[in-house]
Amino acid sequence: MTTTSTGAVTPAGPGSADPATPRPFRRSEQGGHDVREAAARLEELYGGRRFRLRPGVEPFRWRYASAGDDRLSLRTATVTGHLEGDVPWSSEYVMSWFRHGRGTLATRGSSFTTIDGEPFLLPAEASFSFTLTPHRNSLVHVSAEFLEQVATERHGGPAQRVLFARAPELPAEALAAWRRRVSGATAAVVDDVPPLVRLEGQLTFARAMLDLFPWRAVDVPRSIRTPRTARLREAAEYVHAFADQAITSADIADAVGMHTRTLQQAMNTHLGMTPTSYLRQVRLDRAQQELREASPGEVLVSDVARRWGFGNLGRFAAAYRARFGEHPRDTLAG
Repeated sequence: MTTTSTGAVTPAGPGSADPATPRPFRRSEQGGHDVREAAARLEELYGGRRFRLRPGVEPFRWRYASAGDDRLSLRTATVTGHLEGDVPWSSEYVMSWFRHGRGTLATRGSSFTTIDGEPFLLPAEASFSFTLTPHRNSLVHVSAEFLEQVATERHGGPAQRVLFARAPELPAEALAAWRRRVSGATAAVVDDVPPLVRLEGQLTFARAMLDLFPWRAVDVPRSIRTPRTARLREAAEYVHAFADQAITSADIADAVGMHTRTLQQAMNTHLGMTPTSYLRQVRLDRAQQELREASPGEVLVSDVARRWGFGNLGRFAAAYRARFGEHPRDTLAG
């Protein structure tokens, strides 16, 4: 195996959340011709498990190169064999595309096969399995902290989990625009350039990702964004997605493959409330957002309350005041 690396420029302070803070720049490359060694190293690089490799028609070789920092890095992988395995968890947002070969990714209840040359997203904060033909692919790894901060430029709220939807088809003009943008920014990410130049390149990549794929910000608590609480986080995301519909605790539990009682216990343990209370909280948040965005005379508080499942206006006003510290009519007037 061959391994080369180049190291750091100005390091960031510990725990820094500022996306403009310089981070250590790293470049590395490794590869070889041993199938067993390749499976072990790729398993480590991908944070996976049970990686299995079998040679293809060509003589076996592999290469993995990476350049960037802990905000955003670009990586390429070349493997002249068939690779499969599992990735139990990724805390990053990862976009990939194949220059050669293809892959199939499977999560609980769904699977996806890549389209030649077209970018796709790996599941974030979820487990998945994959099967890859002999391939050469590129990957963009973006830290959750960085992408979620960039996304606040679009949704205007605090940094929240970005939940991407799989687009049925990416328009040709959108793909062409994405390729132009990332091609122009690549050197700023992979070369040892001044930190501000690198940041501009990284911002271009992150914004291009947000422009290419449909997404929405989901205000799920960070305390449940862990491998152990993945099902609970999915339940919270289900509530956010279907809060405007007539759903019950049993519907939420069924959607994520949990027993209702198990979901109730998990929510009480990690969020200090029942699924019904969490659903009501999300609906109150939606009602507040609607009242904030409306003008007096355009809507009635009673209509907003009913739209979000509150049939009794007095109880709605009391719950609203307890959560936000003001009466709903004051939000509307403001």
